Amino acid sequence: MAGERPARLRQADLEVTPSVPPKRPLEEAARLLRQALPEDAARICLAVVEKAPEATAAWRLLGNARAVQRRYDDAIRCYRRVVELRPDSPDSCETYNNLGAVHQIQSNSKLAAKSIRRAIELKPDYAQAHCNLGAALRKLGRLEDAITCQHRAIEIAPDYAKAHYNLGNALKEASERVASIGAYRQAIALDPGHAEAHNNFGTVLEGQGHTEKALGEFFCAMALDETYVEAHYNHALLHRFQADDPALDKLRQLEGQYSLNQSNKNRLAFALAKAKSDVGDYDGAFTDFVQANTARRQRSSYNKLTAEREVESIMEAAVECPEGASPADKEQAPVPVFILGLSRSGKSLAESLLGSQAGVFAAGESEHWQRLNRAAMKNGPHETTAARLGTAYREQMHRLAGAAEYFVSTLDSNILSLTGIAVALPEARFVLCLREPVDNALLIYFKRYEQGHEHAYDFCDIANFMAQRVRLQAHWRDLLGERFITLEYEKIVQGAAATGEKIATHVGLEFDTSRALPYFHGNEIAMWKSYEKHLDPLHAALAQYRENK
Repeated sequence: MAGERPARLRQADLEVTPSVPPKRPLEEAARLLRQALPEDAARICLAVVEKAPEATAAWRLLGNARAVQRRYDDAIRCYRRVVELRPDSPDSCETYNNLGAVHQIQSNSKLAAKSIRRAIELKPDYAQAHCNLGAALRKLGRLEDAITCQHRAIEIAPDYAKAHYNLGNALKEASERVASIGAYRQAIALDPGHAEAHNNFGTVLEGQGHTEKALGEFFCAMALDETYVEAHYNHALLHRFQADDPALDKLRQLEGQYSLNQSNKNRLAFALAKAKSDVGDYDGAFTDFVQANTARRQRSSYNKLTAEREVESIMEAAVECPEGASPADKEQAPVPVFILGLSRSGKSLAESLLGSQAGVFAAGESEHWQRLNRAAMKNGPHETTAARLGTAYREQMHRLAGAAEYFVSTLDSNILSLTGIAVALPEARFVLCLREPVDNALLIYFKRYEQGHEHAYDFCDIANFMAQRVRLQAHWRDLLGERFITLEYEKIVQGAAATGEKIATHVGLEFDTSRALPYFHGNEIAMWKSYEKHLDPLHAALAQYRENK
């Protein structure tokens, strides 16, 4: 991969160290590889190793060429040949790094981390290896370790744009949006042509409700790399398509490319369906949504019986929830506000109303409670007491939100953890967002989720999931009483100021009516009517679960 931009492999968080061969034939091979002629480079390397089977520089360069050709198994064999011949040589640190990068491309993060750690043992100040190790650890869900790795890479090489980009990715997954924005901005400042940094920065801005800024970042990513399907997809979700729209033409051109992987084909299918909906071709849009969801459903692991049993176990668990401390009793930490509700039910709207007020930190779909709870369980039952978890969560809120008085999380799966949350955080307040069920179900069906939401690709699965959430919501409203309020999406959209005051009163915040409030449009209210003739299966599925609940 000598001289090759890793983004071309669409593995922008990884880098392979280019070899610097000492022999003239290999110098020519390296030159050819820099000129994007990997087959010619590989031919020279093969001729060298045929005459000199122990020529590690040739094997290393051949591995780079095979990686560029996406012949990853061949690349791995070449890199392994190098480390077999010179396992402890300082020169082999590059090979261990490259081997790890290819393992990561093949989604084998454990082997990737093992190999890259060996590179760091041989060369502790190897910034690229620290960066690659962080990328592998992020895929393994070890976000704190991933963040540490990227900070180490930046400490070694402060102007290393890739490490700043990877730091942004890890911080974003850790629900630390403010910090991730800073990391992405630094990555872009150091490398304005980094398409992936623009795209991922855009997704964070979108999550904060900055639609126009997000569109601008997606547009930059598309301009930098016209074949970057994920950026086109993200742009399509926010863009309002018109007839004869150049953005629609580009989606159609991308659809015709034979080299697209299945994930990108699926992204394009959802994007094109959304575009057809925008221009009023509802029949064509629905047909495309069905095809896109059918393909996605084949990879889904949603199990109705498992979902029902999970809810039953929560409802049957003996728990005595305290009535709730006053929001003013916050022990030097922000008041936690948990906004619950299905995807597309208005959670982000409610969060933006609270976030418009001074002293409110909007954390988005923060997973901090879940991570703290998992870490505590690993350390033994004594660490999972309500008092310990409550203290740990308050420390996390204070670290993230600083002097803010309120900390808002919109992760709906928090509802599965309310047994612990309600007891550990008696000052917490809960806001439940509801939406007209057919609209809500259809909007879930029309969205492609990058992770989770295994129920989202089939009407019966969606109806089952919604029915289980309705049961849980009713359960917690009964138990938590005045700590719980309910908002309707339609009323949020049609009366933002009144809704904002309602939430503020509930959490103990004095609502400042002089502050600018976000604007909400009502375009998606009763949107199901445009698809009415296609919705008999959805109506039947929703009715079945209403009757059986």
